[in-house]
Amino acid sequence: MKYDFKVRLQPQDVASHSLKAPSHKNAAKILIHPSTFTQGGFITGHVCTLETDSGIRREAVAWPAPDKNVANNIVSISRVFQKATALELGQVVRVIPGATPVPDAGVVVMRETASLDPNPLSVSEQLRWQHILESKLETAEYILPGTPFDEIFLNGSKRSYIVESVNGSPEGVGKYAPGLTAVEFFNDEKRDIVGKLELSALPAMHNEIKKLNWFFNDYDIDFNGYTKARYSCGVVIHGSHGTGKSMLLDHIAATNWGRVIRITKKDKPSTIETYFKTALEQRAKSIILIDNINRFVGKECAARESYIDAIGEGLDTLANRAREQNRRPNVLVVATCLDYLDDIPYELQRPTRFHKHVGLAIPDAPARKEILRSHKPTFAPEVFDKYVSDLGDRTHAYTGADLESVLIIATDSWRERVARPSQEEPLAWEDVLKGLQEVRPTAMHDINLKPPTIRWSDIGGYENVKVALQKVLRRPQRAQKIRSDPKKGILLYGPPGCSKTMTAQAMATESGFNFFAVKGGELLNMYVGETERSIRNLFKRAREASPSIIFFDEFDSLAGARSSSSSSSSGGGVQALTTLLTEMDGFEQLGDVFVLAATNRPDAIDPALLRPGRFDRLVYVPLPDAGARRAIVAAKARALGFAHDIDADALAAQMDGYSGAEIAAICGSAFEDAEEAEEPMDVLRRAIQKTPKRVTRDMLDHFEEWHARFV
Repeated sequence: MKYDFKVRLQPQDVASHSLKAPSHKNAAKILIHPSTFTQGGFITGHVCTLETDSGIRREAVAWPAPDKNVANNIVSISRVFQKATALELGQVVRVIPGATPVPDAGVVVMRETASLDPNPLSVSEQLRWQHILESKLETAEYILPGTPFDEIFLNGSKRSYIVESVNGSPEGVGKYAPGLTAVEFFNDEKRDIVGKLELSALPAMHNEIKKLNWFFNDYDIDFNGYTKARYSCGVVIHGSHGTGKSMLLDHIAATNWGRVIRITKKDKPSTIETYFKTALEQRAKSIILIDNINRFVGKECAARESYIDAIGEGLDTLANRAREQNRRPNVLVVATCLDYLDDIPYELQRPTRFHKHVGLAIPDAPARKEILRSHKPTFAPEVFDKYVSDLGDRTHAYTGADLESVLIIATDSWRERVARPSQEEPLAWEDVLKGLQEVRPTAMHDINLKPPTIRWSDIGGYENVKVALQKVLRRPQRAQKIRSDPKKGILLYGPPGCSKTMTAQAMATESGFNFFAVKGGELLNMYVGETERSIRNLFKRAREASPSIIFFDEFDSLAGARSSSSSSSSGGGVQALTTLLTEMDGFEQLGDVFVLAATNRPDAIDPALLRPGRFDRLVYVPLPDAGARRAIVAAKARALGFAHDIDADALAAQMDGYSGAEIAAICGSAFEDAEEAEEPMDVLRRAIQKTPKRVTRDMLDHFEEWHARFV
């Protein structure tokens, strides 16, 4: 059982000869006789409370006195404590033991009391003074409001300060905590310039900035009239490496809206709890930043559950305060990760936690050109637009960081090339090529890739297919005019090797949409639930990066009929198909996401996918017609250097019945064993005669039968 004792006060330098010159280190301590310390249930380093009959009540740090010869009804206080609390020596007070250790000090507000320099501190000088004062607090260890720090010299200036509050309290004590304790300056006149919580426009991030600013707009306002307010103070920014997540954190910190707290890998769960508690209790605004949150909550993290609890409970506390006061507290929490669905545990995706998230897509060609322009490369004025356009077109799958690396290496090449760099010598295309050779896109292993730049003009023939797809590309506006529902999915089917994938790439290029390309079989996973998770993830990311196209190649491997005996119709395949159907039915913004699929086996596709509202349009991609065959032959002839020696029309006529892939292969391998004196036409005719047609009449009849049944 714990008791409170009535004791008499004396100064610490009387209690012990070792404390003749009391330091800041002992300012917050009260020294209690060892027997009283034990009997009263005091614990070294815990909080205790001093009370007087006149109403004074102050916290202190309980500490056993080093001298047992002092009477057991005497406690010793520092002269700093005496002055800060207006206590009198010899006065009788009550001392009450506390049950908790002295809390870590977060924000320590300090007020300037004297200075030989009448000029106010600049921002950079404030930072230097904050650092030196924080070092003084580290020496003190325990921090007591009212503690003076007199006549501190720095850069020729002498100033004096006093501790105004600790963790927002003018009576509570705190313990210095490395990385957590931070000094803020008290300002009676409130002259501090507080920035607005708003991000300015950044290249290729217009929609993302708009979404973040909408979230920020809900600070500093009441939620009156909101049907359902977003009480959470947390938001996640996610995207592939190099898309600008850390850069956005820096821009948020630079708004100067509040004190910035960056959580690093050295911070323990208990430290994070203190960050949240201090941010909520202090009067100043705070921004808590967690870059790469997966370091703390990823599956490989040993203390994962503890970090999830610490962050989750901190966010819950902020949301509860927002609900109580009908407005958010002055605390913003921003985390980053590669993928929201993969990296943020389900426990942290709740509405009171990290429910809001903003994805940064890999930039498409127009966005890449905007980023390049923002770097202002020193190309000659007459070729500036051309170089930016060409570089933007050639860098599919490059992130903003990749493009910056290309320009850095190009600049290094320019410096080596011109020997004596000058502004009169512009950056040349050969310098850019050096950068392209050395920098590979960091997103190459990501599923969200832009396809090679292929246009309709690069595909010879297939006019009916092109017209059908071009109509679908214009569908949102047309559907709105004629009050009809736009189509969601397109299935390309036909013999193998007939440019279905190339057609999808051209559709993506011509539309300017973000392109998500994946082979159906790549999504199948032996582990329960992983395939469905991958499908949901794919559709989620496509929505976030809209307008976009999801392209499934070899679609039958993923969407096989449930009555089929193939592996795709096993339990996992059925679940994958169900997830696919659900995702396609769940489109909310029609026209923003297209699903494009290609298959050589349309009969293997589950009929449920061919119903209205899913794959509404079925487009047959046949064997190449005469125009397509001629275009393929001419393109290969130009590439191999024999374009002037052949009759493309005659060869196209002889290649009737071959697929586009077979025609390209014939042209590419025809001259491997040919004699140098042979005419190219003779070599190609012989190669045609030796190459069997792999698409049989039975296969074509099967496509026609299926077409008649479903189209």
